[in-house]
Amino acid sequence: MTNSQMHRWSPTAGEEANGVIERSNIDDAARARLLQSAREILGSGVEPGTGIGAATGLIVGYVQSGKTLSFTTVIGLARDNGFPLVIVVAGNKDSLLTQSHQRLAKDLDVEGGVGLPAWIMEKNPRAQNNQYEQLIRRTITNWRDSTLDADEKPTLLLTVLKQNQRLQSLTNLLSRMDLRDVPVLVIDDEADQASLNTKVNQGQESTTYTRLRELRNALPCHTFLQYTATPQAPLLINIADTLSPDFVHVLEPGDGYVGGEEFFRAGSPYVRTIPAGDIPPNNALPVDPPNSLLGALRLFFVGLAVSIINGAGRRSMLIHPARERLVHQENAQWATAAKEEWESALKAPLGDLDRNDVLADFKRAYDELATTDQAMPNFDVIVEKLPRALRNTTVIEFNTRGSPKTPEINWRHAEGWILVGGQAVDRGFTVDSLSITYMPRGTGVGNADTLQQRARFFGYKRRYLGLCRIYLEQGLRTAFEDYVEHEQIMRGEMQRLQQTGENLRTWRRRFILDPALRPCRQSVISDPVTRIRAGGGWTQQRGALMTQAARQANASMLQRLVSTLSFVADTTYLSNEAAQRHEIARDVPMQSVIDMLTDYQLEEPRDTASFTGLLVTLVEALKREPNLTATVYRMRPTAGGRRNIKDDGTIENFLQGRTDRQGGYPGDTFYTQPNQLSVQLHAYDLIQNNTKVAQLAPLLAFHVPQALARDWLIQVQSGQ
Repeated sequence: MTNSQMHRWSPTAGEEANGVIERSNIDDAARARLLQSAREILGSGVEPGTGIGAATGLIVGYVQSGKTLSFTTVIGLARDNGFPLVIVVAGNKDSLLTQSHQRLAKDLDVEGGVGLPAWIMEKNPRAQNNQYEQLIRRTITNWRDSTLDADEKPTLLLTVLKQNQRLQSLTNLLSRMDLRDVPVLVIDDEADQASLNTKVNQGQESTTYTRLRELRNALPCHTFLQYTATPQAPLLINIADTLSPDFVHVLEPGDGYVGGEEFFRAGSPYVRTIPAGDIPPNNALPVDPPNSLLGALRLFFVGLAVSIINGAGRRSMLIHPARERLVHQENAQWATAAKEEWESALKAPLGDLDRNDVLADFKRAYDELATTDQAMPNFDVIVEKLPRALRNTTVIEFNTRGSPKTPEINWRHAEGWILVGGQAVDRGFTVDSLSITYMPRGTGVGNADTLQQRARFFGYKRRYLGLCRIYLEQGLRTAFEDYVEHEQIMRGEMQRLQQTGENLRTWRRRFILDPALRPCRQSVISDPVTRIRAGGGWTQQRGALMTQAARQANASMLQRLVSTLSFVADTTYLSNEAAQRHEIARDVPMQSVIDMLTDYQLEEPRDTASFTGLLVTLVEALKREPNLTATVYRMRPTAGGRRNIKDDGTIENFLQGRTDRQGGYPGDTFYTQPNQLSVQLHAYDLIQNNTKVAQLAPLLAFHVPQALARDWLIQVQSGQ
């Protein structure tokens, strides 16, 4: 199946989509990729002019990688292809909505051009205001008017807060209209936050989820695009859920992007561990600031001085401690006091002892940054600009202390910014030109998606990467390092789905994840997730009795595998009894085992979960080591045997145990290889309530050595 065959229709790029791309600060190759990506995304949704229908897409990018530019291009493309109405649900805080609204207005050039406007843009339309109803009706009527040219029909772009009353107000407005033939594009930015049903396990609906469902119900013909960098929750919600995606699209970042793979690679020079002594328990703050914080501040000011010298623009620092606002206040006071003290010392005469001490500290910071930025100006030049860097830096608490709203920042008002905040900078908010991050907090409740959303330090930083540093608590640093592998495997799975066109509703969700983390908050997941531990060990088939067709298919498939292998008698234990004699095939290509396991039919849900985890483990191991092999045992091939099964057709353990007497049979679990996957092929007559219900039914057992093992989360949903 080709890419074009996987899409419902092929959008045409016109003035608006091309205008967004031309105004973006990216090279020609990136522009081509961006446009192609936008065409694939919109083309996977409903086609304008085809009537009633709905589609849900999950659009996945890295944190801070340009998701906004992607959906802005998709919005422009929607305008070019006859969508009269676009709705952007952007953020659950006013500051985030304002940020998105202004960014869209700028990138779409809403106020530009001459003649009739291409766009009419409004924020948080209110149902009780007749002006908005007139505006929507006029937009739809003009869109249906065949006497008007396309450029005489402006597209209405509505941005709305992801909040109960705002969403309900918009839905009430739209419900008054006849929209049966009207194609609508809906963008849900940060779709994993607030949108999902957090009461699914109680058989109820959370308020924001209900409002989004009602909004969609008011739009008979629409494409709903869920944009996120952390897709765990949208992927794991039940496939019958109205927000469960039909298709997935993975965004590729531009060349200037720096993310987890680079920041958290082995031996990374950009990440520092905050000493345990610098993280007070229970936020009981000391009187004096931690030395690691002062060191991070010095790195920031040296880096800002470098940027001033090079004409590279402003720099920002983020201090991200615990959520409590009093902690923010104390950290902001520390940063302000240090800035003022250093500024005062640098004004002292040459030779002043305090000035010399401050310069010595800044020299150490300079030497540290020089290890990653080979083009650093001479330190004497840096010293000349340090007073300006200190003077022109604003320290701000980014929270709601003393105000009902988080403050809005005009980044142009200072050359340097030091933001101190917690929840307000967890997701969605972009810290302009961020170079230094200081995060003295742990992993919290351990949700992987929440952890990743704190990574405001990712982004397009290639041109000033040498000036970047990330200070993390040890547990948080380890969690980020482990998350990188999880994210890459998850993206690889979604890219495979995107390329093959496999429906997300039939895909068995599988993730690799550190045991200390959960994929997302449990409240949005209705179907159980099975964790396969990384310690290795045995995986056995539990579902012994299955349909005759499945049993025969499995037996035939295993016989084909056996016919391709060279078995010899296993001599590790010599016995005269056929039930204690086995055959072994060594150095079997791992791909042969994977092919067998892929085709093997399973009907017990626990088997489906555990064997899916096993399969993904083997696939990832083979990727790391293409020449990987396994050992296959035919257990008692000339003896047969009988096993009793439960009323539900399952069996907890069919492996024969060891004999207690001296020199007795060592047990089936003895037959493994220490550093290879070991596969045991068994076949038994099955006895249920003293009646034979199957003859020579195949059963599988696998032993995974610890060197190959990974922690996996597997979810098989009802109906899959």
